[in-house]
Amino acid sequence: MTATQAYTTLSLAEARDEFPVVRDYAYLNTAAQGPWPDRTVQAMARAAAQSQYPGTDRARTEPTTDTASTRARAALARMIGADEGDVVWTANTTHGMNIVAQGIAWRPGDNVVVPANDYPALSYAFFNLRERGVEVRFVPYAGVGPTVDEIMAATDHRTRAVACSAIRWDTGWRVDLEVLGARCAAHGCLFVVDAVQLVGAQQFDVRAAKISALSVHAYKWLVAGFGVGMLYVAPDALEQITPTYVANSSYVGYPQSFTGPLDWQPGAARYAAGGSTRINLHALAASLSLIEEVGVANIAAHSHTLTDHLRDGLGRNRAVRVVSAPDAAHRSAITVFTLGSRDHDAALVDALDRQGIIVALRPLGIRVSPHLFNTPADIDRLLAALPNG
Repeated sequence: MTATQAYTTLSLAEARDEFPVVRDYAYLNTAAQGPWPDRTVQAMARAAAQSQYPGTDRARTEPTTDTASTRARAALARMIGADEGDVVWTANTTHGMNIVAQGIAWRPGDNVVVPANDYPALSYAFFNLRERGVEVRFVPYAGVGPTVDEIMAATDHRTRAVACSAIRWDTGWRVDLEVLGARCAAHGCLFVVDAVQLVGAQQFDVRAAKISALSVHAYKWLVAGFGVGMLYVAPDALEQITPTYVANSSYVGYPQSFTGPLDWQPGAARYAAGGSTRINLHALAASLSLIEEVGVANIAAHSHTLTDHLRDGLGRNRAVRVVSAPDAAHRSAITVFTLGSRDHDAALVDALDRQGIIVALRPLGIRVSPHLFNTPADIDRLLAALPNG
């Protein structure tokens, strides 16, 4: 399986028609929350109606949760270049990060390396390890995102894991996953990635990047709402990350007599403790079908074009300063700019909102994050609404 496989049968224009939000708004805020397409709303409505008749013939006329789960699992595995057995459902990114952080067999004096001011879903999960005698090294960096050299300079022979976001939430900085993964593998430490700003927006391959574990939530670039996430654990990392919470699904051969040893499931299923949020899997399967029909490569290329257009316009405006990195190698679909002060940025976000232009205020400025349903006209609408110095 490779992350480049896709079934591109839907044009960007056809996909845009499935998002009612575009009729009234220039919605440029997917990095905060992605809007649902029509097919996802319809899938949820069918699943909700099915829930009124559990266990009956009427319920069985609709796609079952097991069917939705199977479709969604296969699609996500294709999207990240994994086998289906390498992924397990979680509630959100934080849930997956805690499974990993708490499952590593830490010893007193071990350390984990995390870039400073990384997203809370990752930072808090690993910061909590201090209670177990683990040194948590938050690494400062010189620019708008950490370089591989800056991260690896903080490691030593007691480093058990390096954990970071694939794309910075506050600047849009994209880490070179393949280089960092190779360095972690050579160092002999786990490489743990928060991919909530990556999956569905950019192409990558967990195997090529030598990622040990990756966590994502469906409510951003996967446009499938809150309540369902995914954890990937590489086969060679399974024995280093022990399940902390377990259920019958974690073991082979249920039901057990509890008279002998229990054997873990051979893949990531060992981390599933109880049932998934069943109705949300219908939403995820529907949204993933749209993303695959368009193709992640096409989505990434489209976002790159929109981002270039945005940066060109911002570069001609003396009233703003672009915070995000100019280096194309570290660009993502997220661009952050500022008017120079928090108060001015906040006032502008409010003014844009009143005009139906939806962006986000973040610590370093105003964050713009177009997705597959956006057009150059949305970017032009934003640029025209900015003050001009």
